Amino acid sequence: MAPTRREVFMYVITERILRGRTVVDSGQVRRLMYAVAEPEDGLEHVYARTDMEGADAVLFLLASCLEGAEAAATRILSRLLAQKDLRGWQIGRPMN
Repeated sequence: MAPTRREVFMYVITERILRGRTVVDSGQVRRLMYAVAEPEDGLEHVYARTDMEGADAVLFLLASCLEGAEAAATRILSRLLAQKDLRGWQIGRPMN
């Protein structure tokens, strides 16, 4: 019997990150997010937009289910907010 292939789907997870003591631009947010993502997180693409209050982030993740994509986004954001460039930043409300 041939092994079954695990199906993966693309999920789009949106988050709002509230600014702390540092100011970064959208390019820095994207670069940091790619830098902290692990292969098992399934991060394919990131869109980020910054404003005076923080950043909106859209993560495109490959996962087998929505719960897996949400868990990957949580892991990535936890690692992201541990970076010294984002000192004091925190997760806000998800984007609408």
